Amino acid sequence: MLKKQNSKKTENKQVYEQEKRSEDMLSLFKLNFKEKTENKKVNEQEICSKHYPSSIREWDNSIYVYNKNALNIIPQVTVSSMKLIKSYFNLYNFKLERRIRNDRLLRRLKRLSSHRTYVSDGEFKHTSNKVVITLYLLNKQRVNYLKKISKSRFTTRGLPKIKNLFKLIKQKGILFLKKASKNKISVIKTLKPHKEVLTYTGLSKYVINFYKKLIKKLLRKVKLYIYYNQLLFINESKFNYTYLQHLKKYLEKIFNKNVEFNLVNIRRFYLNSDIFSEALTLKIRKNRRKLLRYLNLIKRKVKLHDKKNLYYKPVLSKYYLNNNKYVNDAKLKKVVFNNIKYKHITGFRLEANGRLTRRYTASKSVSKLKYKGNLLNIDSSYRGISSVLLKGNLESNLQYTKLKSKTRIGSFGIKGWVSGN
Repeated sequence: MLKKQNSKKTENKQVYEQEKRSEDMLSLFKLNFKEKTENKKVNEQEICSKHYPSSIREWDNSIYVYNKNALNIIPQVTVSSMKLIKSYFNLYNFKLERRIRNDRLLRRLKRLSSHRTYVSDGEFKHTSNKVVITLYLLNKQRVNYLKKISKSRFTTRGLPKIKNLFKLIKQKGILFLKKASKNKISVIKTLKPHKEVLTYTGLSKYVINFYKKLIKKLLRKVKLYIYYNQLLFINESKFNYTYLQHLKKYLEKIFNKNVEFNLVNIRRFYLNSDIFSEALTLKIRKNRRKLLRYLNLIKRKVKLHDKKNLYYKPVLSKYYLNNNKYVNDAKLKKVVFNNIKYKHITGFRLEANGRLTRRYTASKSVSKLKYKGNLLNIDSSYRGISSVLLKGNLESNLQYTKLKSKTRIGSFGIKGWVSGN
């Protein structure tokens, strides 16, 4: 009996010790887990907070009205206003552009040309008394006009020098006359085989005729320079208030409110998915046979940001004081510009579906796909920070557009995704 009692006591002691050890282990694990979770929370707060994009970014319209029936008009109003805005920014002077070109300018081809100002879909923010319209613009016309002006001889670093035209004509004319007077015999021998010399009685008449031709060529270049400057002025004047107020009047009649514009100029076409996909649709409508060539060309032109620099966790606590104020204005600029969300392009995806066969027989639909980089959200997939979804299933770092258009064979559609991080 004593042996049995002793064995039971030893067993109870062993069980008690095991339970105590497990409790100690659990307490240690809990402490470590608490420390890790607390550190993670602190680090996440220090690194960056959860990004909530604006309501305009989600639905292209942010509005609050007491009368629910007023919401039914908004889709139709936005479509009509966007048509008016795009037609305004694509205005051109037909007479001036016809003088620049040697070949005939067709209005149908002019509408399909990439020589234009691209306009994205508007983001409308409605208040009780006004509408703020934000538009992303790519002014391709201005770039083309500046290139043409810089190629002309009468500009140096963009500054006009038409006054030097007459000096240039005098210098060239005097040089030709001096050479002719010095070497009369050698000039006559070289010009004898030409038919033009036989029509003139003397060498002086030939020099005068050559002098006239030179002036005509130079005047032609001066005229082109003036025309390009006029077109550049017309293009830049579209963005001034003097001409925008006329567009504003029509939009105020549509919305029955005051209208404000927020125009954002973009340097590259792939920074906005609307402009990115619109550039491809215009090219396909012109010539659908070069679809793969256009897609490969776009893939080459798109420059993605290096992903290695995006995976690091930027610490903002260095620049903060206890009162949540920044130390210095220079540091504030660094912090703000370095920590803006979705400013770097990390990938794109383009899909073209529809009647895009090379032949005129629309026997089957074709689907082509090109992509570069990835469309992942770096906050959610690499850093472990939760991110927001837009429109139910679209991630906050993505821009998505869906366009449709026609060719002689039939219609086609284009889907475009651009991801930023």
